[in-house]
Amino acid sequence: MSDSNILLDLQHARKSFGDNEVLKDISVTVERGEVLAIIGPSGGGKSTLLRCCTLLEKLDGGSLSFGDCVVATDNGSGSVYGGSSVLREARTHFGLVFQNFNLFPHYTVLKNLVDAPVTVQKVPKDKAIAKAYQLLEKMGLEGKQDMVPCELSGGQQQRVAIARALMLDPAVLFFDEPTSALDPELTKGVLKVIRNLAEEHMTMVIVTHEMKFARDVADHVIFMDGGVIVEQGLAVDVIDNPQHERTRAFLLSEE
Repeated sequence: MSDSNILLDLQHARKSFGDNEVLKDISVTVERGEVLAIIGPSGGGKSTLLRCCTLLEKLDGGSLSFGDCVVATDNGSGSVYGGSSVLREARTHFGLVFQNFNLFPHYTVLKNLVDAPVTVQKVPKDKAIAKAYQLLEKMGLEGKQDMVPCELSGGQQQRVAIARALMLDPAVLFFDEPTSALDPELTKGVLKVIRNLAEEHMTMVIVTHEMKFARDVADHVIFMDGGVIVEQGLAVDVIDNPQHERTRAFLLSEE
């Protein structure tokens, strides 16, 4: 039985694309209610780490669990994944928000929200719609339910994407650079939503280039470069008082 407070447990993760080893023995645990920010230069492995955690890529080596759901184990020569029922169950544990929203362009905002709960989770439609309206209000999107994504700003589309992820009641919410496609003004609204979720103790893993946001909102920060975790610790310690020269150089370049 795993520690019931650990919602994500990734151990000794390895991933290569051809000869390019992108993840080199990465271990990450995230506890219930924790916000983990992952920072680092482009090409350092951050997005690949997130894609492996959310089953968009398969690990070459290492183990992955969500709570008691063991997704992959390492048999000594590589990662061995559970069957389709295990992967199905694993997907119920997390939500994922992409940097480019990934909304269905021909669906209304409301249909984007209720489609998966109704078709995948078999939630009664009226219940799903009621929850969707609640989330739209929470995201500051009242009155937008009948619009299609192209009628919304990028910031509004990203808030719809966050609401869509929350419709499935995930234990862990993953964000891959949620504001990188947005201008500074629209970024504020999205970061405010994530900040509010943190205050509600939503468990989140956020790949971000917003250093001030990472320091203010995250409990822990991981700095990745070259496929390894160079430094990790409390957010204020890593960002205000980095111990490693590579971390210091990166943070200076982001100022």
